[in-house]
Amino acid sequence: MSRLIKLYEKWENERNLKFLKMLDCDPDAKVIDMGCGKGDFTLKVKEKINAKEIYGVDVWEDALTEARNKGIKAEKMDLNEELGFPDGSFHVVVSNQVLEHLFFPSFFVQEIYRILKEDGYSVISTENLSSWDNIISLLFGYVPFSMEFDRLKIGNPFSPHDRAKRGEYPSHVRIFSFQGLIDLLRFHGFKIEKVSASGYLPFNFLANFDQRHARFVIVKVRK
Repeated sequence: MSRLIKLYEKWENERNLKFLKMLDCDPDAKVIDMGCGKGDFTLKVKEKINAKEIYGVDVWEDALTEARNKGIKAEKMDLNEELGFPDGSFHVVVSNQVLEHLFFPSFFVQEIYRILKEDGYSVISTENLSSWDNIISLLFGYVPFSMEFDRLKIGNPFSPHDRAKRGEYPSHVRIFSFQGLIDLLRFHGFKIEKVSASGYLPFNFLANFDQRHARFVIVKVRK
């Protein structure tokens, strides 16, 4: 299992690097991280954009306290509901591995569009149900690696997190396929600017050529 965990961590690290590469340097940009957690990745976003300040939103109070202590303007909000910001509030909205935790991801994407300024952009990353590892799991009757039930990973003995409990943080409740994510973003008016991916069997570099079957999809969209 330790090898699988190391492989998964490698996929995650590459995903985060590709996510950050999609961000434009703009010191005057007003930026928000949807699902900021404790704020570690949020600070990397701030650094890459060279923003003077950065906002964050999450539902987990303990994480928000840590994020605020790191200088992030963090607020508690349920991302399944209407966001407490006026129309056109932000130049940049980022959301890394959050969409799959939401009961109403379509409404969330609609809200991102609403709070973005004209010509603003968003970078969104989420799990991909049509990744090869998820497809192979289904072929053998196992639960896809990306799925969880009531904060519990179960039903796939090859998952490094099998039978592990997530704790306080919400489970994965909505998993998109590659095309499903693209169609959702276009449906709500976004223009697809760039697509990237990470996590591919048997070799991760193949995600550069076949994004539809990688574990993680990263999309940059513009209003």
